Amino acid sequence: MFKFKKAAVSIGIGLSIGLVLTAGIFLLKYSIHGKFPPGTAISGIDVSYKTPQEATSILEQARDTYVTTELEITLGEKTVSLTPEELGVDILVKETIQVIKETDATKVSVLELFGRKNQDPTTINVLTKIDHEKLIAVVEESFELSDIAPKEASLYIEEGVILIEEGESGQAVNEDEIIAILKESAKQLVPEEVVIELEEKEPEITKEMLEEQIPEIQEALEFEFALLDPIYSDDWYVKLIDYMDWVTFVEKEEVSIENLLTGESEKKIVLEIDQDALNIFVDEEISQWLDLPADPVNIYFDENEEVVIEGKGNNGLEIQRGDLKKAIELAVENRIAEVPIPVLEIEPEINISEELQELGVVERIGIGHSSYYGSTANRVHNIKTASAKHNGTLVAPGEEFSFNGNLGAVDGTTGYRKELVIKPEGTIPEYGGGVCQVSTTMYRAALLTGLPITERHEHSYAVSYYSQVMGHGMDATIYLGGANLKFMNDTENHILIQAYTVDDYELYFVVYGTDDGRSVEMDGPYTSNYHGAGATVYIDTATLPVGSTKQVEVSHTGFNVLWYRYVTKGDGEVITEEITTNYRATPAKILVGTAPVAE
Repeated sequence: MFKFKKAAVSIGIGLSIGLVLTAGIFLLKYSIHGKFPPGTAISGIDVSYKTPQEATSILEQARDTYVTTELEITLGEKTVSLTPEELGVDILVKETIQVIKETDATKVSVLELFGRKNQDPTTINVLTKIDHEKLIAVVEESFELSDIAPKEASLYIEEGVILIEEGESGQAVNEDEIIAILKESAKQLVPEEVVIELEEKEPEITKEMLEEQIPEIQEALEFEFALLDPIYSDDWYVKLIDYMDWVTFVEKEEVSIENLLTGESEKKIVLEIDQDALNIFVDEEISQWLDLPADPVNIYFDENEEVVIEGKGNNGLEIQRGDLKKAIELAVENRIAEVPIPVLEIEPEINISEELQELGVVERIGIGHSSYYGSTANRVHNIKTASAKHNGTLVAPGEEFSFNGNLGAVDGTTGYRKELVIKPEGTIPEYGGGVCQVSTTMYRAALLTGLPITERHEHSYAVSYYSQVMGHGMDATIYLGGANLKFMNDTENHILIQAYTVDDYELYFVVYGTDDGRSVEMDGPYTSNYHGAGATVYIDTATLPVGSTKQVEVSHTGFNVLWYRYVTKGDGEVITEEITTNYRATPAKILVGTAPVAE
């Protein structure tokens, strides 16, 4: 069954202003050396000779007392006690003071200014604001009025066909009456008993209104749109006809140029999404993927002067549910097929010791990320081992960082396992296979921090592990005694490197330092010059018996990749760099055994 609700009542602002007079007519003017003139009172509270700051403090105390004092609200034989705060009443103290300060009444009397020539104004009253929708909702809930409320005409689905159920008249609170009473009470900051009455009310959504729009409503309900996952690209496809509990309808005045010219208005039934029902879907289907708490991090020196990093400092994510509701409504109304799920990135709490802050390590200035889903257990192990070697590394200002120099030995004695490594003779098992995932992620962190790269080597052929995030052309291979990754710390402070993995297959390198105003923009990848690998290569080897073969390399297509890095310095200077990667075409390689078989 469809649900219906009234269109949200706009928040009203009550304003009533007068002035205490002591001798003749005072001008409403902020004067006397920054203090209010004698005889000035606000809602009966004397603020003569008070500065705006003093008056604000006095009024805020009175406001707090008023909004937390219970009011007796009576309907028929039932009385409930509710505070103005619970009823959606707000007292705008600062705005009231500001209006008094800025009003220049030097050319008109107070009586003329407020149109009270025939009245004796006694006091300036505070500005008030009442959330009409909240007020009515609280009253209806407190007096359990839902059973006697008007029943709107509704839609329901039977065997795929939209049908209409007739609405019914009922009783509802006299909204104007209760709002007027609360406004008078609020502007004087005086709690008053509120007596309200019910009135007969017809449904706002009628059967006839719905019948006129059935074809349009049917089309809207059957329109399919995608809720786009901004993180994992694992989207949800939705038709509202399958989620009927989401759908409400409200009556809305249709604005057109013709209506504006004639002064007439036309009412139309507009589809809206029920926020509570949508939230249930978000909780059950989306939240587990996109609502993530921020992970705090603590960084300090231990007793051995080694850097300790507790926590990961991951950003959190929070689905913006109100924005999602509006986006869905807009998409259905305008037949927009894709709705990106809005998420807000939440910064983590970062606690850094004074000793490190004195070195300039005060905040995050760059993050590098890669993923390697599909890796073997040995490769995952080696990535964790190598990344731990760099976690907590400090790089002094002006120092060139060497990945290999910081890595140390890579063999069985340092905790590594054998895994596939690209070698001239093929891709074969060797200690440390997978360490290039670590150098690749470090390379990205340095790039995105805006640090100068002094040495970088691409892999001989494109490897899928390195393209899962950002695409091809952002890898950096290393080999002890050979290819290395180096960058300069050209900032004026130390930088600190943090490395950690998430769920075994996500690697992050975070750079901490002092933000000097530089920013980085990456543009790419642009690929070109694809070329085939050629015929399979057969290599004789005495390591295999005659008649046996072993494939040591699969074929790889060659191509070129181009990226641009734009580093904007704090003084506005822009440095443009081209990052070129030339992946070679590599034919499949098969070893052919030549060793004689023992008799």
